[in-house]
Formats: sequence, structure tokens, C-alpha cells
Amino acid sequence: MNDLLETLLARLEAGESVVRAAIVAQEGSAPRAAGAHMLVFADTSIAGTVGGGLVEARVMDAAAVVLAEGLARVMDFNLTGEMAAGADMICGGRLRIFLERLDPDQAGLFAALRDRLETGERCLLATPLDAPGNGGGKILLAGDGSTVSPDKTPPEDQAALRRAGESLLAPACMDAGGRRYFLEPCQGRPRLFLMGAGHVSRATALAAGLAGYSVIVLDDRPEFANRERFPGVHEVAVADMEDCFAGRTITPRDMVVIVTRGHLNDATVLAQTLGTRAGYVGMIGSRRKRDAIYDRLRTQGVTDAELARVHCPVGLPIGAETPEEIAISIVAELIAVRANQGLPRHP
Repeated sequence: MNDLLETLLARLEAGESVVRAAIVAQEGSAPRAAGAHMLVFADTSIAGTVGGGLVEARVMDAAAVVLAEGLARVMDFNLTGEMAAGADMICGGRLRIFLERLDPDQAGLFAALRDRLETGERCLLATPLDAPGNGGGKILLAGDGSTVSPDKTPPEDQAALRRAGESLLAPACMDAGGRRYFLEPCQGRPRLFLMGAGHVSRATALAAGLAGYSVIVLDDRPEFANRERFPGVHEVAVADMEDCFAGRTITPRDMVVIVTRGHLNDATVLAQTLGTRAGYVGMIGSRRKRDAIYDRLRTQGVTDAELARVHCPVGLPIGAETPEEIAISIVAELIAVRANQGLPRHP
């Protein structure tokens, strides 16, 4: 629920109660997977989606009752017949959606979650599905071993939940201490390093931000690498391309896309990128350019196994020509790679 966290916190800190609807189980063909969220506010406006159509309309109706009465509930949907037509999907899927009211006194727990995610820490949010009231018993199991919980959940139950969440990549349900919990692995947005601040980088930054990436733009030209050109990114900085990752730790969750202003800079940045643990490395350019850069790097000792990590030409082959089209092809490839790696998704 990373992308909805700030919206939720703003409402709670303003003294409002909010209903959170979360898909806790999904089978077959369905518009959203387990972990997708929607927030429903008192004025009937929403943020996020659990799939749209008739399913979402019924969830919104139920949310009004949950908001008024404060009692959590579970809704099951068998997506056949009228329900499938309303969801505009193939028949046969099933959804279980959990609705809970979140009140202003829970702002502290969600603020703690936000603060930890901003540092890149992996956390586990455990919500009891049988809670008699509004989100009571929710537990935040932090990556450093600490726990944030409004009640006295037995330590053995906390330990069982933590063990279950260690290898969890997608939300799931489990039992502990006679209660059933909805477990959500939470981690900060994956970082995308855009090496270069030209037209393609600018369009890619916008598309990647919408797709849930924390975008960092690096270029050695201050007239390009600035907030005026990249107002919505996490960071934009002027960096020496000869030492572009100075002071930074690149992890397997990070993605690097090389779109500098020329072949020599591309080769320089690519050589440094291959020395990191980046989970994705992409470089713009034709196959002819790629081969020339690869030959150059081989003379510097870069192996074919290392070069095999590189996606070049970067992006899915959709016939893109304009910077905006190229950006869409790049971000589409990033999404595909993230899904294949089994990284936690951001609903």
C-alpha cells in the first residue's frame, strides 16, 4: 500500500476516519491481485482501486457501513455471470476483500511504517481478519526486529508472524495464536537511476514515477540536471560520469537505465554499473552502438557474462520513436523484469 500511504496519513492526521479495502485472496482471473488496496473517504471519494466495475461499487457501498459502524468485514465475490460482466473480465475468478475502518489514533503506526520504508527497510504489516472493531490488533513488524502494536500480541505469535513473513513476496493469510492474519510485506519503492538528463530521461522519469519507482537522475550538466526539468523525482544531482555512483550503494532492488548524451559516456557509465549489484541494467542505443561499446569494454577486461546482464537496446520492442514512446517502452520493460524477479509489488 506504499503509494496510498501518504494519502492515508494525511487524512488520519487531519482527524478523519478512513475505510481501507484490501484484496486478501484472489483465485483465477481477477482484475487485481492480493494486496491491492482502495481507500474510501467520508465524502465517498476514493484513492486506489480493487478492480473497478460492479465489485468496486459494492465495496464502496459496504465501506459506507463500515465507516459508520466501525465493524470490520470480509466480502467474497464469485466473478461469474452478472458480476463478471460488471467487472469486464473473463468469468471464473474469485476475490476476498477485507474492509476495516482506520481511525486517527492509528496515524502513529502508519507514520512509523512510512518512516521505515523511506530508509529502504523491509517491514511486515499484520492485520487480524477477525478483529471485532476497527483495525484493532494491527501489528507492524519492523526489519530491525522491533514491533509496533497497539495491543499486547503474545511474543510467540509475533515470532510466528515474523517467520512467515521472512520469505513472503506477496500478501497472504496465515493463522497464529488462534487468530487469522492478513500479512503484507512492505518495502520502499524500488529505485531507478537514470544516467543522463536529456529528453528520453525526462519522459522516462515521469512514466517511472507513475509506475511506482523512486527516480534518481544523474548527469554532469547542471543545465540539464535540475529540479526545473525534473520536478517530481526523488533526487536529481550533478555527478561526474567518471565516478557516477560515488557515495552510493547500489542493491539488487535498484535499476539503472543509461541514457547519457553520447557513446563514450554510455561506455564509461556502463562499465561502472556492471561493477554494482544492480538488479537491472539497461542502455539506450542501436545494436551497432551496443556492439561497439561491448568491444571497447572487453578490451578493459569486462567479460561476456557481465555484458549479458545488459538490456540493450533498452525497452520493449514496440516500435517506439519519440522520447515519450521510448520512455513507455523502457518502463514497460522495467515492470516486466520486476514481476519476473518476484519483487514485492506496490498496489
